[in-house]
Amino acid sequence: MPSGDPDAPPVVSVVIPCLNRARFLVPTLESVLQQEYGAIECLVVDGGSTDGTRDILSRYGDRIRWVSEPDDGHADAINKGWRMSRGEILAWLNADDLWAVPGAVSQAVGYLQRHPEVDVVYGTCDRLDAAGRVLGPTYLREWNLRYAVEQCDHCIPQPAAFLRRRVVESVGWLDPSFISKKDHELWLRIGLVGTIRHVPLLWAYERTSLGYLAHRGDVTAAACVALTKKFFELPGVPTALRRRRRIALGGAYLRGARYAIRDGGHYRVAIRCVMRALWLSPWRMGQVVRYGWREAQRKAAAWRHVARGKGQATERPT
Repeated sequence: MPSGDPDAPPVVSVVIPCLNRARFLVPTLESVLQQEYGAIECLVVDGGSTDGTRDILSRYGDRIRWVSEPDDGHADAINKGWRMSRGEILAWLNADDLWAVPGAVSQAVGYLQRHPEVDVVYGTCDRLDAAGRVLGPTYLREWNLRYAVEQCDHCIPQPAAFLRRRVVESVGWLDPSFISKKDHELWLRIGLVGTIRHVPLLWAYERTSLGYLAHRGDVTAAACVALTKKFFELPGVPTALRRRRRIALGGAYLRGARYAIRDGGHYRVAIRCVMRALWLSPWRMGQVVRYGWREAQRKAAAWRHVARGKGQATERPT
């Protein structure tokens, strides 16, 4: 909803969905409140935390808006916040994500003002571990709709993304049926009708700490297939891309197998996904072999690290 003053800077509304993440919440909030850009609306949608989260939120007074009540999951919480918001530009940070630099929002808004044809702009995002150590970049590929569909790889780091409200209202809010990959599914809908651009500046950090169901590999594997099938049911999918549905489904199953192995060691799920991928796209055998070799090397390196006494394993690395 645009401001009544045509000369006023556009309001950026950032929603922070939260459930029992008090350990990480303060750095997230501070990364928002320390932004140089003045027209930021910060809304925290808490699902009814019992770990002291509400005490933290209360200390911020009128610097933020927040609600704490049961919801229907992560996507529902974000949608609730966006509907409550008044910004022309929307964003969301998970309760353990951060904006990386005080100029991140002003840089994003400046880009959108210079490029009115762009619907989503995203910057670079680095990964953090639970202790706050930088592990490296999250995504290394530029956004490309065909690649995102065929390889089931969304490329866009959600903490570093800024969306025009008009495009979100046009294509629809996040789909609450997706526990995992909800952002990927939204990027596909936006990419089909809108314009997405990347700015090579560090705008955000994404924490790799555990704690959400979305980090279960079997859940994410199922989501990869479901979002790909949903995409090809959308109106307006170009004919050339629609003809590659079988290839895209093969890519979704193969991507799902990777998640199934990486996040929880769901090997039976992974095997079923690989078999389905090869039935749909036999030429992907090379990808399967390369990934299997890299995974074996990673496991061997992890166990050598433990054997040398430089680490401590509480479970087998997956």
